[in-house]
Amino acid sequence: MKILGIDPGYGLCGFAVLEKQKSDIKLETFGVIRTKSQKNFAARLLEIAKDFESLLKKYKPDVLSIEDLFFVQNVTTGLQVAQVRGVLMFLAHKAGMGIVEPKPVEVKSCFTGDGKADKTQMKKMAQTLFCLSKTPKLDDAADAIAVAYWAAQKSRIS
Repeated sequence: MKILGIDPGYGLCGFAVLEKQKSDIKLETFGVIRTKSQKNFAARLLEIAKDFESLLKKYKPDVLSIEDLFFVQNVTTGLQVAQVRGVLMFLAHKAGMGIVEPKPVEVKSCFTGDGKADKTQMKKMAQTLFCLSKTPKLDDAADAIAVAYWAAQKSRIS
């Protein structure tokens, strides 16, 4: 089973692809979809959608694990992240993928053992679990790895 983990955002949208075979979990790739702040929001959504579709075509994941929204202080940012989530969930559903939506505290707890883990702990755990030569440079990529890992560990989808 292949799992595509997403840490949704519209400036940086983290992604990671894991392959799970029985109890073996392998990290295939990770990174971010980056959009330019100079573009209007609709153009950024289109860019994210196109890059997401490229990931689907290249890696052919079975499951989308996309982090659920948590309370945000900036309502505008929260609404825009919700729109990104909607586009990605639509495309995943259209592609026939299963979809799981773990909460951030569940992801952190599963990944590090601490539901309040900070960004440094998340990056360090990604490095440790997947024997990376160094920690992921961007928080969003490390978070996407953790979101995919949660699905590999906790999801009922197989």
